[in-house]
Amino acid sequence: MRMTNGIIASCILTIISAADQHEEMRCKARPGCHLAKCDPGLMSPSLNANEYPVTCVRTSVQDGKEYNELKREIRIIRAAYELLGNKKMRMDKSVAALSEEMEALKTKLLKSDQSNEELLKEIGALKIQLSKSDESNKALSNVLQMIARRSCDGAKLESALERNDTGGVFHLYIPAVGFKNAFCDVSDDGGNWTVFQRRMNGDVGFYRNWDDYVKGFGDLQGDHWLGLEALHQMTKGGNMELQIKMITKNGTYWIAKYRYFRIGPGSDNYRLRASGFSGNATYDGLWYHDNWQFSTKDADHDPSSAHCASLYEGGWWCARSNLNGDFIKTGDKGFWWDGTGITRMRSTLHFSEMKFRKI
Repeated sequence: MRMTNGIIASCILTIISAADQHEEMRCKARPGCHLAKCDPGLMSPSLNANEYPVTCVRTSVQDGKEYNELKREIRIIRAAYELLGNKKMRMDKSVAALSEEMEALKTKLLKSDQSNEELLKEIGALKIQLSKSDESNKALSNVLQMIARRSCDGAKLESALERNDTGGVFHLYIPAVGFKNAFCDVSDDGGNWTVFQRRMNGDVGFYRNWDDYVKGFGDLQGDHWLGLEALHQMTKGGNMELQIKMITKNGTYWIAKYRYFRIGPGSDNYRLRASGFSGNATYDGLWYHDNWQFSTKDADHDPSSAHCASLYEGGWWCARSNLNGDFIKTGDKGFWWDGTGITRMRSTLHFSEMKFRKI
């Protein structure tokens, strides 16, 4: 059983008290002995068998040794008691300090719990606000989708974000693509045209990778490509017609029109369908490309043995025209329109614009 400091101290006090009473008991055991008359250092009670009453006499040597030994033990016990008392005081101080520290920690934890509770409440409130914000954004997006223009049909110049003499940039909502700006031609041949390619000054490079051609690039007021995915989504429903405007380097103005136009899905590498050619262009520069998949320098999908997009340095359906070739170069790597007849003809261009509309 573990003994506490209080029990140990009590035991020591009992031992000391018993030692102090020892001498008194020895005197009381002898008639006529009075402890007060004894010198604790020199005298001790003694019993003489021949003389009565017995008085205190000088102690024998043996009795003096026992008494001195007892005094020494008492001093040791008292010293031990003092040491234990000091140790107890130090332990009491340590316990008090620890108690204060524990109380401070409890207070800190309580404050921390309160702070955490307040923080959780704030987080909950923010979640509610975010949820409401998400709902508001969804509602706003739905409204915008309902009121946003789906195509350039009926576009009015005064509603354009940016405009010039022939048309302007409009904010369209294209299913499966999202909101996207596009240039609408509102004046040419009755308007309603969505422009998806324009080359006019050569400040935008067209020798690009597949992702660029899928997403689109350039300046909608200048040289640009709308994007293959947008083209597919906008031409897959209804009958579409295509018009290509071109100006040669010698100033000749050409028009090539196609009665039927459509771009296939990405899973079919945006296959071109273009037929029903008309216009004043010397040749039908797309007849050879009809039903071909689109190719770029990093994605070769043409059926020929050559890698046309790399050979001609432009993303295209390959290979009898190259309206996405280099604006400056001539030859196969340049920006040109060609046809097929008894004699092949290649005309280097200075301007091109490709656009479509619903019939």
